[in-house]
Amino acid sequence: MPTTIQIDKETLEMLKTIREQTHSSSYNEVINKMIKQKNKISMYGALGKKSMKQILKGLRDENDRF
Repeated sequence: MPTTIQIDKETLEMLKTIREQTHSSSYNEVINKMIKQKNKISMYGALGKKSMKQILKGLRDENDRF
């Protein structure tokens, strides 16, 4: 079921550009491709070069142990 959304002219121009670059048949297809691509972004390396021991240090409060 088609739905109308409001976007400004700048957003429309960006969608047009992406539509041409990706050879998409509709703006709906462009938006779906963008959402799927966003979901595929890897978080590898997001924590830097810290060791697992450094990452987990202080994660658990010492006072909650029995």
